[in-house]
Amino acid sequence: MFKKLTHHLGLALVFFVLTLAQQYLFYWVKDIHIVWLTFGKYFGVFAILLAATFISNKFLRYLFLSFVMILNAFQMGHLSYYGTQLLPNEIYLLLTQFNEVQGTLLVELHHVFIPLLFTIVPCLLGWFAFKNSKELYKVKYLGLIFCLYFIYNPIRTFVTGNTWGRQPSTRELAGMNVYLAFSYFSGKILPHKLMGNNQLDAKSVSLDLKLQNERQAKWDKVIFILGESLTPNHMELFGYERSTTPFLKSISQDPNFFYSRALSSGVSTDIAVAFLLNMGFGPAGSIKAAKGEHCLFKLAKKQKYTTHFLSIQSAEQLRYIAPYLCAASLDEYKTLEDISPQTVNHQAALDRDLLPSLKAMLDKPEKQFIMLHQRGSHAPWELRFSPESNVFKGSNKVDHYDNSVVEFDTFMKEFHSIVKNSKQSVLVVYVSDHGEALGEGGNWGHGALIPASWEVPFLAMSFNAELPAEMKTVQKNVTHYNLSLLLSKELGYAINQDAIKPVENYVIFGNDIDGFAGQVEVQFKDDGLYDFKVKL
Repeated sequence: MFKKLTHHLGLALVFFVLTLAQQYLFYWVKDIHIVWLTFGKYFGVFAILLAATFISNKFLRYLFLSFVMILNAFQMGHLSYYGTQLLPNEIYLLLTQFNEVQGTLLVELHHVFIPLLFTIVPCLLGWFAFKNSKELYKVKYLGLIFCLYFIYNPIRTFVTGNTWGRQPSTRELAGMNVYLAFSYFSGKILPHKLMGNNQLDAKSVSLDLKLQNERQAKWDKVIFILGESLTPNHMELFGYERSTTPFLKSISQDPNFFYSRALSSGVSTDIAVAFLLNMGFGPAGSIKAAKGEHCLFKLAKKQKYTTHFLSIQSAEQLRYIAPYLCAASLDEYKTLEDISPQTVNHQAALDRDLLPSLKAMLDKPEKQFIMLHQRGSHAPWELRFSPESNVFKGSNKVDHYDNSVVEFDTFMKEFHSIVKNSKQSVLVVYVSDHGEALGEGGNWGHGALIPASWEVPFLAMSFNAELPAEMKTVQKNVTHYNLSLLLSKELGYAINQDAIKPVENYVIFGNDIDGFAGQVEVQFKDDGLYDFKVKL
């Protein structure tokens, strides 16, 4: 009996190794950063493969043993062409625009052949092991159970509204993300389309955006600080009664410093970051995030910048953000585990631990596009400040949050002292991913479709060169989309849209990348103020 079980273990191990080798060798060839999964996740994949070896029907047994590898062929093709992982709504676009996709692939055949090669070879090796495997136990109806399980997930999504698969995750194998995307498409997007919900067809000016490489970017360094859960309503710089940002207030009259309120493109991190980094918003945001054509890292790379993403968030916390960073255009990708491995509690990671890495980078002569990704003022707020930033001694939520804002100000003070010593021209842009509610209307945190969730601070400063006039003339409540336009111009691109004037028909999404969790329609007035309407 034991000997027979070893045959199952051996066959499962062969397909497990082939599945991992297919993905990680492709990533290595394409120079895509590898995010390793947890031991538990790898063990789960192996356990599924082991169970598949007991399927009695030979065809189904081989199919499910090769399942992730076969699906990964589609993911590799998408990564090869777009540099991003597949989103569920792209399956809908594939079905409705098949001729256009087919025409593109017939010209860009290497995006088909390379993934096929990386799929056929391991599948053939797996078939050889499969054909030569010794006698196995066979469990009747197990193949049917596997089939029913893979049908169950889209049905569960349709019935319960489960969101598993709405976005790719770096904590899943790439091939499994394809299955999850198809599951979400089948259970959520397709039923909405059949019931006449046409929001996925909505137009957006972001789809009409055209960029042209106009000139060499003048900046030696461009630093984009991406904040977390910071609201201007609790910043002294924006009129808050408490002294939460004394340093920023002290430089507020500097001609090379500018600040304004801004509007996020989403009220959750993964939505807002995906849209901001890929120059999209509203129903078109997920399309642009999936294609990655206007990804800021890709644009910087084309302008001969080295590209760097340094995050004080853990790999687990980044699992829904990392897929939108156009990894093929990143020269460096570091998470909390790389930057501050001594940090035990990831919720208490100190943003200032990013600064030593930044200081070392600024000493290098090459042009650099650097994103510093903070943990910022994300809950739990009592863990978001150091002892020196514990200014407000109360124990209530507002005191804790305000101390986290003091911590942000301390970060900016130390950041400023480092960058001002550089002899190169440096442009710095800060914006938070989304805002934070501190009791407004009984709301706390973010996610609710209220102004406190989408209003964020925008800061810009420059060193050894004047701050661009456009950065200082944006209207009040500038959008995330406008900020991405401004950044693209500073990277040397000519654009066919007004980067200063807030876009008409701006849309802010809830916590679903396809808009199923509600959205906010924004109409700007001439004075930069705005009206909004929430649609659930």
